[in-house]
Amino acid sequence: MMTKYDTALYAPLLWTGESDEVLRDVTLICERGMLIDIVAGRSPNAADLGNAAIIPPLVNAHCHLEFSQLKQPFHTKQPFSKWIGETMRTRRENQNVSESIRTGIEESSAAGIEFLADVKTQSTDCYPDFEEIGLEVILFQEVIGLTDEAVDRQRELISSFVQEAGCFRLGLSPHAPFTVRPDLLEFCVRMSQEAEVPLMMHLAETQAELELLAEGTGELVEMLSQFGMWSAGMYPSGTQPLDLLKILSQAPRVLLAHGNYLDEQEIQFLAEHPQMHIVYCPRTHHYFGHSLHPWQSMLEAGVNVALGTDGRGSNPDLSIWNEVRFLMKQLPDVEPRRLLEMATINGAKSLGMDTTIQIGRPANWTVLVQKNSDAKPMTSLQDLLLADVWVKGDQN
Repeated sequence: MMTKYDTALYAPLLWTGESDEVLRDVTLICERGMLIDIVAGRSPNAADLGNAAIIPPLVNAHCHLEFSQLKQPFHTKQPFSKWIGETMRTRRENQNVSESIRTGIEESSAAGIEFLADVKTQSTDCYPDFEEIGLEVILFQEVIGLTDEAVDRQRELISSFVQEAGCFRLGLSPHAPFTVRPDLLEFCVRMSQEAEVPLMMHLAETQAELELLAEGTGELVEMLSQFGMWSAGMYPSGTQPLDLLKILSQAPRVLLAHGNYLDEQEIQFLAEHPQMHIVYCPRTHHYFGHSLHPWQSMLEAGVNVALGTDGRGSNPDLSIWNEVRFLMKQLPDVEPRRLLEMATINGAKSLGMDTTIQIGRPANWTVLVQKNSDAKPMTSLQDLLLADVWVKGDQN
């Protein structure tokens, strides 16, 4: 007999993302792609996912898909300027960027990721159609320009890019303080205002970046000087990330990748500007050996902190769930809800969405199924984070 519902899914555990509360032994009723009810117990004809949990969709809020052909991170990771050289060499030598991007998208989809923010350096034609890929990719056009000629080219590129129509949502990514001249950064901010698109920028990523800003010296200056791109005095002596935060804060939405070395004053500034978000990439942070990331202080101050993977040049895979598990092992006393929020609803918030699971909204979530069917049922968020699970995307 046919059910009147399109889909009914039985969930031993459901976390909607709205509170600490978990619902146990419930059925989610879906019709025409919408969640229309959550009922107690197992409804007739409900699909049984096994010993599973349903959570809001996983979000990768910072990624570089073009390096997804790499099997492991670069061997060279210090000094940072040499690692940058590895990324440039790999980009030049990649003969099939479209295949790399598709590989990264397929890997992300298999890891249960539903939304992904990618820093785009190639033509939009390198990306498969949205209908093909099974997740939503938000494209942030990378912007790099230090010389007058490069800045003029980037202005033209930006103006053209923000007018693109298609199946992707768009954003701009002025790359980093050491690759984007201040006047070009201000142009990006103006364009984000006019086109109503978000910005993403690598900021306070390394100590070398802080030295460049404050003193105009260090390995990044030496690297840029070798390329004939460094202009002494580009930043006044004593410049800090806060000075760039003040410029960026004029944009309607800002994602700050990494933020490894933001200080208390800068964190407070972010807390006072809720349109600004931090994207923390835990395993990339660990790969480079940075000092302790201030993400917990950021959350306590009221800053929205999301998770990202960065790219395969600094990360062994593109799994956000593996980022969560990494943090769980590093900091076992952290409140489980915080980790899950960073991986799900905080990432969505940074991209301008609310993905908490609610009746009347699209039936969009991630399913986590225990690999061992005989394992003890999960009854809490702590159980979920400790369980050995398969991560699956939207099951509707």
